[in-house]
Amino acid sequence: MKPLSIIITSSANPHVKFYYEDLSHTELFKLEAITETDPVRLKYAEDFFRAKGLPVQFYSDWKTMFEKHRDVEAVIVGSDNFHHHEQTLAAAAMGKHVYSMKVLSMDEQQCEEMIAACRKAKVMLQVELELHFNAQYRAMREAIRGGKLGKLNALYVSNISQSPITYYPNWGDPVLSYGKKVAIRPGESICRGGALTDHPHPYDIVRWLTGKEFKKVFAVSGKNMRPDLPVEDHAAITAELTDGTAVFINPSYSHLEEQCDTRRLFWPKSLEVLIKAYGEKSFMAADYWHKPAYVLGAAHPSPNRLIFEGAPRVAQGFIPPVVSAQRFITESRLGSFFAAVRGMRNVESTGEDGLAAVRVMNACYESISTGKSVVCN
Repeated sequence: MKPLSIIITSSANPHVKFYYEDLSHTELFKLEAITETDPVRLKYAEDFFRAKGLPVQFYSDWKTMFEKHRDVEAVIVGSDNFHHHEQTLAAAAMGKHVYSMKVLSMDEQQCEEMIAACRKAKVMLQVELELHFNAQYRAMREAIRGGKLGKLNALYVSNISQSPITYYPNWGDPVLSYGKKVAIRPGESICRGGALTDHPHPYDIVRWLTGKEFKKVFAVSGKNMRPDLPVEDHAAITAELTDGTAVFINPSYSHLEEQCDTRRLFWPKSLEVLIKAYGEKSFMAADYWHKPAYVLGAAHPSPNRLIFEGAPRVAQGFIPPVVSAQRFITESRLGSFFAAVRGMRNVESTGEDGLAAVRVMNACYESISTGKSVVCN
């Protein structure tokens, strides 16, 4: 298969560094260039690709990179959220397929414009919503949609973590994160753009698991646990889906981090994406960071632990040095993007999926601001 030539606008989103590993281990992509303005991130990228023996070019201005590499087929938009709109529109105008870090943008109109631009240019737009690629959640989706749990009564989604802002200060800038300064509540100094913006996955995964939309939300956020943080570090959301399913979401930075320059993911658990599905017939739970899924019901009088291999490590950017092209395509985010560009499958996590999540997230922010339930669009 012909390699997909690609460039990267930045590694301001730390997930991009995981893709460095993917790109260095597969022959399905040819990474040509990276734009990076931060000296620390630039040195990391230069050292990484030098050690791999890969001839990657580096730029300090993404527009110059676009001009110098007009023949590439695709762009990874890894910059801060604030820049996604301009860079995606530029890529689409040049006929480049786009793989965007989450979130697409917290400005819904900008999301619509990016989607429209890519559609007009007939290029693919994929958003990094990685839970779609996890084996546990694929099994949960099949169980829910196949009626194995019975009528779904409720979902509990906990997407909690340390605060990445300790290690990535740009994520604590409300303009770079949310796109502009908007007070979490009128008259308060804390702005939107923190934990709720950082964690779009619950709103996406609920739609993906159930096939239903959010009907209304009620969200709260109190005093920050980290007094110096300029954006919210926690929230709690209750919601109702269009079929009446009750949903609870916790997207908080509820785990305190080590006060050090380099991120350290220590015990107690530093990251969690835990989903519990409560059906009339059965209960199922799974966490992104652990292979087991648990099922309890009439057919399982005691919890039955199901082990799912493969997707978590491949999807998270830890591709083994030797992995088949087919496994890379079917189990990884970048692999699925490659397959979509080459006409082998549809885009897995689309711009429309990204926009749908953002609409719910903004409804949550509105609820926090007003103290009232908000009907979702």
